[in-house]
Amino acid sequence: MDTKNRVEAVIKSFEPSIDDPNGSYTGKPLKKGEKPVQDSDDL
Repeated sequence: MDTKNRVEAVIKSFEPSIDDPNGSYTGKPLKKGEKPVQDSDDL
């Protein structure tokens, strides 16, 4: 497995977080099916 695929696998393994409710950092919003949204604290 190359580096890109390993990094991608790690990112996909993140769980939704109460510290990132919109999922813009982890890519996994708390509510299933929602799309990640960048909010003001991510700027």
